[in-house]
Amino acid sequence: MAMVHNTAMVHTMPSRIHSRERSQEREFEALLVDLFRRAGWNVQERHPADGQADVIVASGGKKYVVELKRSAEGRRDRLVPLLSQAILQAQAAARNVSESAIPVAVVASPHVPDSVASQLKQFALNHAPNVGIGVMDSEGFRIFHGFGLERFNSERSTRSQRGVPVQSESSSYLFSDLNQWMLKVLLGQNIPKSLLGVPRGEYRSGRQLAEAAGVSAMSASRFVRQLSSEGFLDERKGLLRLVRMEELLRRWQGASQRSAREVPIGWIIRGGKDQLLSAVRSYCAWLDAKNSRPQKLRPSRAVGLAPRIAIGLFAAADMLGFGFVHGVAPHIYLEQLNSAALERLGFSIEDSERQPDAYIRIPENKEAVFRAAVRHEGVVVSDIVQVWLDASNHPARGREQADQIWKRVLAPFIQREHR
Repeated sequence: MAMVHNTAMVHTMPSRIHSRERSQEREFEALLVDLFRRAGWNVQERHPADGQADVIVASGGKKYVVELKRSAEGRRDRLVPLLSQAILQAQAAARNVSESAIPVAVVASPHVPDSVASQLKQFALNHAPNVGIGVMDSEGFRIFHGFGLERFNSERSTRSQRGVPVQSESSSYLFSDLNQWMLKVLLGQNIPKSLLGVPRGEYRSGRQLAEAAGVSAMSASRFVRQLSSEGFLDERKGLLRLVRMEELLRRWQGASQRSAREVPIGWIIRGGKDQLLSAVRSYCAWLDAKNSRPQKLRPSRAVGLAPRIAIGLFAAADMLGFGFVHGVAPHIYLEQLNSAALERLGFSIEDSERQPDAYIRIPENKEAVFRAAVRHEGVVVSDIVQVWLDASNHPARGREQADQIWKRVLAPFIQREHR
């Protein structure tokens, strides 16, 4: 879906703000695409060219061409111009697809008041009655109109309707590194230990969560406040219990769509089919031995001598028992690119780009990746939630792998929690 970028802002605002805005745009994009997929609609993603939209969806013999625009503020004077632009671009893109294609214009913001959504709907009815429209926000509120799109309408969350103010902190903060780790702690109480390596227990306060997760009380308190303010936490029974988990997971999925840093590597001396697991197992044993030494004798991680490691993506899915995609070069999470660590594993980055034997992934969310990892026969493996997040954004049949994990692990877990 095409996104609008204010060129002047891109050049004048700090890069971290631009990065946060792009992350929020991806969240809405992922939420919208997943909305169609879960309804059984066929979603065709495209690269923008010659006026074509990024996404075309189809259902019941009809094709819908969707344009999505996002505003940081849900004000009428901000959203009406964006809706106008989305309408024009959707109409142009639909003409390039076929004469019968239906243009759909969608606008999104972290919070859209009901009154503004009604005004946007009326604006579209008055000026573009032949275009489907949609308005959505981060609180789960959605209003669509035209061509059968009303099925995607959704009320605002109960907490938001009660007037709890929407937190101004960005969703990118909700999915910061340590917050992702604490999310895994809260999510993982009923997910088997073999799939998710988190402390087990019941948590009644941010302080208890902080102690269990090994983070500062201030970090846990901020995290709990934001979960609560966005309607994802139910504290009525005295426990920190997640609610609206499906929406939370989908937002997490959208926020994780940043491109990971990947480095192709090749074996220095090629061995048999079990060479990778043997190398990682040996590295894990070496790292365990280093970490078991008295504190004064341990080398500092700051100098990069002992980066943490974990098997990732499709290879991890195989080891966890949920493999679905085969024939893809394995991925290894490494805390930092370190020549000594690569040499110990038996890899080299020299001349490996043409036919890499594996890929090193350097995660941005290091604590969430490595703290939640699990052990299988002496090998550290990414947890099932991390594999789902990573596979969702991988071009090599990643969506199919993610769907398998969703159906077999995450969806049943959510259903159990709702009973």
